[in-house]
Amino acid sequence: MAKPVRILEVVNAMDRAGLETMIMNYYREFDRDQIQLDFLVHRDWRGDYEDEIESLGGHIYRAPRLYPQHWPSYRRFMRRFFAEHRYPVVHSHIDSMSAFPLAMARECGVPVRIAHSHNDSVDRDLKYPIKEMARWKLPKVANRYWACSMASGVYLFGESHRSEIRVVRNAIELDSYRFDSEARDEVRAELHITPGQTVIGHVGRFSKVKNHALLIRLLGELRSRGEDAVLVLVGDGELRQEVEGAAERAGLAPFARFLGVRGDAERIVNAFDVVVFPSIHEGIPLALIEAQANGLPVLASEAVSGETLLLPTAESLPPDAPIGVWADAAVRLAGGGRAAKPIEVLSGAGYEIHAAAEDLAAAYIELYSAALSNGGRPCA
Repeated sequence: MAKPVRILEVVNAMDRAGLETMIMNYYREFDRDQIQLDFLVHRDWRGDYEDEIESLGGHIYRAPRLYPQHWPSYRRFMRRFFAEHRYPVVHSHIDSMSAFPLAMARECGVPVRIAHSHNDSVDRDLKYPIKEMARWKLPKVANRYWACSMASGVYLFGESHRSEIRVVRNAIELDSYRFDSEARDEVRAELHITPGQTVIGHVGRFSKVKNHALLIRLLGELRSRGEDAVLVLVGDGELRQEVEGAAERAGLAPFARFLGVRGDAERIVNAFDVVVFPSIHEGIPLALIEAQANGLPVLASEAVSGETLLLPTAESLPPDAPIGVWADAAVRLAGGGRAAKPIEVLSGAGYEIHAAAEDLAAAYIELYSAALSNGGRPCA
């Protein structure tokens, strides 16, 4: 039997987060006798998904972190890597910083270099000038432009490349998120949520961009109005202790549940009454697709791509809207119940993983075959 096509996925770390989970959703669906995924990670810790990757037949390689002072050593590493590992197709998921591994891939003769945009903006932090320089460079070193939404693609690659952008949906196993009333009762009992309490839910990494501070303020506003509200947060990250501390200082700790990283989000969301995504910027958050598959009402920041809001129970507000406006909308949506036939709506929009994985597999095989037919194996 012929060996499977092997595609190199370039990521920061394979922890349990949005884009990483999206890749794994596709990987699990592929016929791995035909397609295998290998991973070049830029962190020295072992990610949440690495055991599963290896069990599925994938390989994991570790690159140095992308710090400016490490650029000479990074170049040396990448030249050795592409000399030893001959990948005709490299698919990079680190947004504008994909310019660096893809520049080396081009230098080493990799024929197909896919840059994948997962956001439609970027933090204006100390790394912002480097990210902007990389964003300017990226279309010159990539030769395939993929994105989770058209808005994300135009942001990263520019309006001039709109016609070349391939949208790859953040697809999921929709049926596993179908609302389950028995699971709802079980989870609410496990979390000590009493009948009649309103659960505000959020699934996401504890980072600045996710804006957990607004969620704590929202909980405080609801409780001050006499609403019997509970906030349930799924995820982990560098700001978790800070957010827990904010809840404690505000006297809200008894009404906040910090669940950490969970492997059963499809079960947990049954306990929610409304999901709130107050992100400062986003592309297509996977957790928002999962919430809508459950039929949940969604209240999102306008910074979240409108392409994501697929149900009539999904609304958006400016991130800087008064907290009272957020509270009014959250209460109204939570009281309205779940949407009808959410699975059908999301499937029609391309978020069913079975069909989406077939399309992506076909694209990978076509690109791989064309690269080989054009003499495409990276030079040493």
